[in-house]
Amino acid sequence: MSLLEVQGLKTAFHTAEGTVQAVDDVDIRIDPGEIVGLVGESGSGKSVLTRSIMGLVESPGEVSAEEIRLNGQSLQEMSDEDLRAVRGNSISMIFQDPVNSLNPTLQVGEQIAENIRLHQDVNESVTLSAEVKRKILGAAKNAESWQRAIEMLESVGIPEAESRAQSYPHEFSGGMAQRAMVAMALSCQPDLLIADEPTTGLDVTIQAQILDELEALLTEFDTSILLITHDLAVVAETTTRANVMYAGEIIERAPTEELFDNPAHPYTEALIASTPRLENPDDRIEPIPGSVPDLIDIPYACHFSPRCPEATEECFELEPEPVDIGTNHEASCLKREPVGDL
Repeated sequence: MSLLEVQGLKTAFHTAEGTVQAVDDVDIRIDPGEIVGLVGESGSGKSVLTRSIMGLVESPGEVSAEEIRLNGQSLQEMSDEDLRAVRGNSISMIFQDPVNSLNPTLQVGEQIAENIRLHQDVNESVTLSAEVKRKILGAAKNAESWQRAIEMLESVGIPEAESRAQSYPHEFSGGMAQRAMVAMALSCQPDLLIADEPTTGLDVTIQAQILDELEALLTEFDTSILLITHDLAVVAETTTRANVMYAGEIIERAPTEELFDNPAHPYTEALIASTPRLENPDDRIEPIPGSVPDLIDIPYACHFSPRCPEATEECFELEPEPVDIGTNHEASCLKREPVGDL
């Protein structure tokens, strides 16, 4: 059984200018113990997709789906209270911009300890008065939640974790703040970790360290990861399967090695061509002309057609259906033939 199964997910924002179809009929699957990539340019709908799965889209957003299941349970049928219990416990998220995602007025250790108190059985009061007292006087350093917070900081490679737990977010570097966010997300040992651009804004060395740690933690905490990024190199290095998203739609999906060896959709081909490669530093980098379209009432059937070098008149008029390109490999393009028809 899949860990996460999403079918027919749509997310729309109704505005005065029109309806923004940020996510349009998306299917996605994540199995236990794997890292799945979700890649695409900024504005493709990646972050909205993950927030829709977690039930974090607010008005004027409207989310609908055939099904959203985690461990076989329907998230759509859960009450708000039950869904809050799932978030942070069974499913956690690392948001973009770790420094601004942390509360600047609380010690980092207390923020992790609070998450543990809310979602784990540590026999510590979580009443409003008890939490306010902790915020004013500081958490008890002998409390189980505080000790586990220190252990989590140690597990993600933060040196001198016991003293660093008493630091405030502004005292952390970008890399350390990201590690703290990883520690918080994993503190309740979730089944699924959603990492939204976890290396954005970090230097290359720190990026590599964060990705290595995520891979190591996958085994240590028995957690699956949905890795969201615009960086193809991150996908190639880290994931086992990849989904390519463009203008609210998944336009290609395949095992990662297959995707890079045999890209089928013109957008995937263009993404790869626009990415520098260390093994061929003299190769010309080809930028993708144009930009992701405004998602309000897109007038053409294939959303990539105005930027596509292979587009013909039918591409603007006929909506492409997913076709099987190979084993577990499909792409939505009128110019590609199913593997059985080749």
